[in-house]
Amino acid sequence: MSAKNKKEGLVAGNNSIVIGGNVQDSNIIVGSHNKVTNQTINITPLFKEIYQKVEDSKVLNPQEKTDVKEELQEIQTVLEKPNPDETFLARRFRNLKRMAPEITEIAFETLKNPIGGVAEVIKRIAKRATEEANAK
Repeated sequence: MSAKNKKEGLVAGNNSIVIGGNVQDSNIIVGSHNKVTNQTINITPLFKEIYQKVEDSKVLNPQEKTDVKEELQEIQTVLEKPNPDETFLARRFRNLKRMAPEITEIAFETLKNPIGGVAEVIKRIAKRATEEANAK
């Protein structure tokens, strides 16, 4: 390796990868003939379905529907982040369950379907909520 191609103090062999800086949320591919997919889950359509269930609810009055939709909006906002805060989500779901238990169950079932981290977070929160309800 010639001196002009070498960075100060940095030596890399064949097929090596040298990364500088922040690579958070990046794809790094090594090798040949790799297939890469960068899947992100769009949960907006799932929430549209849940919001429609809120609107169709015969149990909730208009003010309760507004409150439930606000809780759902906060849940959606947090779930769209790369690392959702489970404690915050658990509190939001507890509030939602107090206001509209049937909507909470619909939300859990609807949100369990997506692939990836969101589904796992929702499964853990749903399990915890069920355990708390059974403990009472």
